[in-house]
Amino acid sequence: MAAYLSISLFFVIVLQATNGLQLVTTSNIRGVRPDDLHRFLATPTNWPKIVASSQSVRPPGDGPSNRVDVPLRVGERVEEIFGLPPILPLSVSWECVQSDVSNGALDFYSADGLRGIAKDCRMKFRIMSTKGDGSGSDVTLTMIYEPLSPLAVLATPVLTLDNALALKLLLPNAI
Repeated sequence: MAAYLSISLFFVIVLQATNGLQLVTTSNIRGVRPDDLHRFLATPTNWPKIVASSQSVRPPGDGPSNRVDVPLRVGERVEEIFGLPPILPLSVSWECVQSDVSNGALDFYSADGLRGIAKDCRMKFRIMSTKGDGSGSDVTLTMIYEPLSPLAVLATPVLTLDNALALKLLLPNAI
């Protein structure tokens, strides 16, 4: 019982101290222009190709439907399925809230996040031309979420690894 209380107290302290977790991953994608990289990342059907934990994407089950095999425009939504379906099927409904190729900004938001685990989830991409020779793109992914359970805090190292694998290894090979 004392161990449970200690873990619970630690979790409360972490939540109060953070008011949300932020994970930042950067990479350089050689030979790919920022507009091409933006288009690739804005197209949800590409996500399972570069994110190890992403299994599939589909149009949202509620509200107006849009295609997920083309870049999402501001206001369009997608449901991402991840985890270990069918054993542990998890999903997040994302909305594109910013897509500005000229400023290198691409932002997806989910108020509900993963029910009971995390809310106010955000994937923010910043895509810029590589400085110097300009022969590629620099991309930064900032993932932000507010933990609702200890699992969301404990998952931080796994998410950090998943993001690094996505941007540094899988993305350069997929595009």
